[in-house]
Amino acid sequence: MPDKAFRPDRDALGFLFALIERRSLVSVGLLMLIASLTEGVGLVLLVPLTQIVAEQPAPALGQWGADLARIPLAALLGGFLAVVTLRALLMLAILEQRMALSRGLIRRLRTEAQQAIVGAEWRWLSGQRGADHGALIVGETERIGMQADRALDLATSMVTLLALVGAALWLSWQLTLATIGLSVAAALTSIALRRGEGAHGDAFSAAHRRLQRHVADGLAHLRAARIAGAQERLLADFAETAGELERVERGFYAAANRSHVGLQIVAATMLVLLVWIGMRELALPLALFVPVLAIFIRLIPLVGAMQQGWRAWRFCRPAIDTLRRTLSEARIAAEPTVSTTPAMSLADSIVFDRVCFAYPDRQRPVLDGFSHRFAAGAVIGVRGPSGSGKSTLADLLAGLVAPDAGTIRIDGAALDRERRIGWRRQVAYVEQSPYLFDGSIADNLAWGCDDVERAVLEQALRDASAEFVLRLPEGLDTPVGEVGRRLSGGERQRISLARALVRRPSLVILDEVSAALDPANEAAIARSIERLRGRCTVVILGHRAALLDIADEVVDLTRDD
Repeated sequence: MPDKAFRPDRDALGFLFALIERRSLVSVGLLMLIASLTEGVGLVLLVPLTQIVAEQPAPALGQWGADLARIPLAALLGGFLAVVTLRALLMLAILEQRMALSRGLIRRLRTEAQQAIVGAEWRWLSGQRGADHGALIVGETERIGMQADRALDLATSMVTLLALVGAALWLSWQLTLATIGLSVAAALTSIALRRGEGAHGDAFSAAHRRLQRHVADGLAHLRAARIAGAQERLLADFAETAGELERVERGFYAAANRSHVGLQIVAATMLVLLVWIGMRELALPLALFVPVLAIFIRLIPLVGAMQQGWRAWRFCRPAIDTLRRTLSEARIAAEPTVSTTPAMSLADSIVFDRVCFAYPDRQRPVLDGFSHRFAAGAVIGVRGPSGSGKSTLADLLAGLVAPDAGTIRIDGAALDRERRIGWRRQVAYVEQSPYLFDGSIADNLAWGCDDVERAVLEQALRDASAEFVLRLPEGLDTPVGEVGRRLSGGERQRISLARALVRRPSLVILDEVSAALDPANEAAIARSIERLRGRCTVVILGHRAALLDIADEVVDLTRDD
């Protein structure tokens, strides 16, 4: 039963241990051992110092105690100072090594999580919350990394505890055994006080994810909230979520404070009993009792630190469990890292043959036995109400997902799992809300491409009816601002189309690209599509007649329910 109870902790530690640099960990371990031994030696040196000050020998120590007592006071004080100085320098080195270990672990955790999530199949990703992944990669990994440092702190305290207990046993095994007995009783009391603390960690992780999700979603839709006059509701929801997180944190710290107070009371009780046992029952000489008492006084904060470290570990472990679970799911859903086939091209057609696709949370499939031939070089419109499968069809055409049944063929070659990677190199996708990062227009156009010549960028702008860029004072070097805010919606859309054309794709998918555009910008997009006719296949998803009217054919996904 105990092994089963501690298995989650052991698995979590094993997960972290696998990511920590072994050489640095060994180095920290050796430094911790040496530092702990120096503390024990320093406290043992109190024995001859106490004998000299109290002018009272300690016969129980035997010959070694008498030999130490004959050492000059100046030499003893100098030795004590040297030991303390050495320990201080060792602790400084340990702190630096621990910080390097924890920051390195945080970097590896973030890298592992980012790689696993980015490399997962689109079907799995589309069912996840991006804000949750953001909270995991940025916030929870920081929390886990800092907790790994706390775990090293806990290990340091344990090694020091063992060294001090060893020194105490050497000086007085009777008093030490009595102390160990009292400590066991205190530990059992502490465990009883801490029962149920693990629930605080689960609640904190859940509340933290909700807050991160609310912040990300609220800022992303701040414009819509202002237009709708929903700022007060947005702020109220945020305040409620932040308040929930605060309540969870306060509950954790209240339990920790109660436990800390209990430890202080128990420690004071133990100290009183030890003084009574040492002075009255065992009649230890002062030269021996003072160093032993100093050791046990030093043990009290160590035990407190270990208690806090264990509590923090239990509080943090749900974050490790969440990260491990997410990594496992993402890796199971991973795409092939490298395509075993060369990049595919389109010369004749894309054929859907009785394709079926369903989402787990829906009762009926989005596409059920869908068949169609998309001719190369044609302009094909796709329309249908929300939920009819337009976006799913686009994902299938782009090779982002695979059908549950049926086949998709590119020029007769089945688009299997690995060919999808090669096919995507020939696909360009233009979203309704294009993503532009804070850089120049040239940087955004060349996103995902290496060593693109300026002439290629300029031609793509012309093909996308975005010649306005070439008339700007800074031209291609014009900064777009955060998410492209220095540009209008129509300008962002045309630059996004130009970016798609830089890759010279065989298939261009336009997803509701004119839904939020004025007639002038919509006409500019239509002119761009006309230029592309015959050069590549263009699939237009949407309802706007201005674009669907120029299509060679329109696929209607409307179905009778």
